[in-house]
Amino acid sequence: MLFKDDAVARAEAKAVRENSGWYRWTHDLVTVTGADAEKFLDWMLVNTIAGTPEGRGKYTTMLDEQGTIIDDLMAFNRGGGLWWLSTLYGPHAVRWFDAHKGEYDVAYEDVTQAWDMYAIQGPNSGKVMEALLGESVDALKRFQIVDAHVGEIAVVVDRGGFTGELGYELYCARDDSAAVAEAIADAASKFDAPRLTTLEVYVRSLPMEKGLALRQDYKGLTPYEANLGWSVRLDKDFFGKEALVAKHEEGEKRAFVGVEIERESYEDIAQKEILRKRGVPRGYVTQMIYGYTVDKNIGFAVVDAAKCPLGTRVTIGPNDSPAVIVEPKWC
Repeated sequence: MLFKDDAVARAEAKAVRENSGWYRWTHDLVTVTGADAEKFLDWMLVNTIAGTPEGRGKYTTMLDEQGTIIDDLMAFNRGGGLWWLSTLYGPHAVRWFDAHKGEYDVAYEDVTQAWDMYAIQGPNSGKVMEALLGESVDALKRFQIVDAHVGEIAVVVDRGGFTGELGYELYCARDDSAAVAEAIADAASKFDAPRLTTLEVYVRSLPMEKGLALRQDYKGLTPYEANLGWSVRLDKDFFGKEALVAKHEEGEKRAFVGVEIERESYEDIAQKEILRKRGVPRGYVTQMIYGYTVDKNIGFAVVDAAKCPLGTRVTIGPNDSPAVIVEPKWC
């Protein structure tokens, strides 16, 4: 839980927005190989995976038979027929692939336990990375992934993150994690960039301010309802396409929106709290948090698209906390 007067959390959020900060943030990692790896991923994921250049990644979602989201992830072409899937649900992805592998010549493995990942985020993150690696990362494009070294330690770096700022993610072997963390701390200290300690700042508050949601927010929505229609490639086949197209042609019944609490005090609102318009249930909150950059209690919700357009005033939870429907991005 975050509060407006939480000095540590506020300082950490401010560091990422105005300077930089770093933290250990281990996504699950699934490797995919085999003669049909690219074809298989192109079938399982809504974005076009085939033809992704070596060293580049794509954001995408994965759907169930109803055309609704069961995962969102990054798919990186590591070259040589190797793909990395960065997800928060590696075991689930492996089980899903097992159920739908069919005749594809493909192999996949959850290798999360072999790797650690650190995120260096904020306007000065490039400077921290240069001090860490001994070389500039200015030429690294968004969603580009490369091999690098921290001293003698082999690492993998991609330009990305979950804060809405310039940032980098650094993967290392689990056995090298302590040494890499020490090296990051040394490089970051040159720019007064702290190690973030408040999970809810870097997992919820900072991302939410920029409109970055978690899979738990999207689960059960179609990509179009989740404002992710831009990632859907209807010029190819993918699992769940028929159901998705049918729902899209009928028109989206639900909308993924932002909500702001309209009073100063912190509101402790849990996931799935009911959202009401004039006392009638019209949706539910997926998560709420205090946003230190915007100084508001903000959150995401799934609502009746027709009944709750932007600007609609609603109440949330057992205390009927007053709120307003807004775009799901604050800064």
